Amino acid sequence: MSNANLLQHEERIKCEFSELPSDYIYFNNGTEGSMPGCVFKAYCIALENWANNPTIAYETDPLLGKRQKENRKALAAILGVKQNNICLTDNTTMGMNLVLMGLDFKAKDKIVITDHEHPCVSSPLWILKRKHGIQTEVRAFPGAQQLCQMNSDELIDFLFPVIPELKNAKALCVSHIYNTTGVRLPLDKLKHRADQLNIRYLIVDGAQALGMVDMSHAENRLDNCDFYAAPMHKWMNGPPGTGILYIKNEFLSPPEFYPVLSQKMGSYLCGDMPSTHLPMAEALQVRGCSSIPAFVALRTLMEYYQRQGGQIVIKNYIFNLAGEISDFIAAKAPNSLVSPRNHALQSGLVTFFPFKWDQPETYYTDKETAVNVVNALFKEGLQVRFVPFPTVDLSDECRLQSHNANLLIDCSGEPVDQFFVIRISTAYFNTHDQLDILKQALERVLKRL
Repeated sequence: MSNANLLQHEERIKCEFSELPSDYIYFNNGTEGSMPGCVFKAYCIALENWANNPTIAYETDPLLGKRQKENRKALAAILGVKQNNICLTDNTTMGMNLVLMGLDFKAKDKIVITDHEHPCVSSPLWILKRKHGIQTEVRAFPGAQQLCQMNSDELIDFLFPVIPELKNAKALCVSHIYNTTGVRLPLDKLKHRADQLNIRYLIVDGAQALGMVDMSHAENRLDNCDFYAAPMHKWMNGPPGTGILYIKNEFLSPPEFYPVLSQKMGSYLCGDMPSTHLPMAEALQVRGCSSIPAFVALRTLMEYYQRQGGQIVIKNYIFNLAGEISDFIAAKAPNSLVSPRNHALQSGLVTFFPFKWDQPETYYTDKETAVNVVNALFKEGLQVRFVPFPTVDLSDECRLQSHNANLLIDCSGEPVDQFFVIRISTAYFNTHDQLDILKQALERVLKRL
């Protein structure tokens, strides 16, 4: 082996996901990812540099400094936007709360969401309902059997039809990929529908998309959205406590938007510079100390993925693995599959109801069965998870606790009947051999139902 090839080989070995344990297989990247070895090493080096001289690191270092201009610029380049469109955050929840609590919503403003949104959306909306009297229009997803057969145009027409109830809403707040079903919504079509409905803002939860899909493709481009919040620690497999918030209008300013969780509100109220000279992303960025060494390590992560062939290679690999699992479930128990079969809606998340292996027409939607299947697979050395849906009800009343385990009861609305599915996340570090092990384990576990 030549010296050049040897170096390339050693670099590949260093960047494998060697931190994952060898005694079980991880299929839960939709909750938390891991890190390639080279990223883990870069993270440790950045932490050491910070510890050596924290004052210089925070105040003057171009990579570790508090304004994070170089790291924002590097991530913006990967995402096809500009530095001042990007604020670095801790996670998706932080990004969504910055947006929803920063926009100047008034009483009776309407926000359109679906009944499958994550609490990072429903929780701040409940606060806005109680505090400011906003209205929410919650659109219900179709049933699993109908959803499984839909294409993207049919689903958008179903969720967001051009009807008076949705017209002139202040915001459409949705997920790019739904953690409940794996449904992937095309951002370009969402933008077109929001324009048809004269909706002011398109706000997107990208928790399950960044690092899984090709963000350079037209249907996934960030500039379709007004705001897009996403993590770097799930599908991107970056360090924990890292995320991004995209803001389309870099000079967004009060009273349209207030920089909450920021030390820069004074820049909009006084001083010599006009407020339009301070990009909102930078105003949100300067907020005290954050996980800065982790963001430095993200530069190594971006270089690693570029060496792998870029976003399209990562996306195709993940989707191929997910397609194999989807085909496996559909061939055995088609009625139990929840995730869509249409290519335009598919993602790296596959969800299905637990079913009897020898009687595949019999499937279960309750929590107890889903928990038992997840626990049984874990004993077999495989990590998956269960998820409930619907997840959102923002009605005005709050009911008492129910004894029915299939009811969603909390103070964000009335109880709603929930279904529980098994969710498999096929990550870039998973292999076809691991899928074969999962299939065999699923058969053993489901035969015991």
